[in-house]
Amino acid sequence: MTGSKPQPLVQYQPALQQLKWQVRLMVALWLIAQLLYGTAAGVSALAGAGIAVIGQAYFVFRAFRHAGETSAQHIVQEFYRGEAGKFLLTALLFASVFIFFKEVEPVWLFTGFVLEQLVAWIVPLANRNTQR
Repeated sequence: MTGSKPQPLVQYQPALQQLKWQVRLMVALWLIAQLLYGTAAGVSALAGAGIAVIGQAYFVFRAFRHAGETSAQHIVQEFYRGEAGKFLLTALLFASVFIFFKEVEPVWLFTGFVLEQLVAWIVPLANRNTQR
């Protein structure tokens, strides 16, 4: 008689799928801004989107690195640490952009960031609706 293997409490595949959609949007935003509004707009959109993607990637790899764990407490701790690190990283990256990038176009910077955040909210909702 063989014992069954415990199922992981969280799955990381949806988080990786979300990152893939965010990277696709980042490239699309960069191309649109670059082609229609010039280099400063393109780089600003890329920076804003990149800040969101880098923060989300940090969260995913921090929070889901122990996805196979069966200890809910340990998983929750890693989620909190991942979110705190994401917040700090996002703040540092925004500060860096404003300090080192003199031709930043704030509208494109924040457009890229906000649209990436929307993807982070929409993809999980869309996945949940398709799994029913």
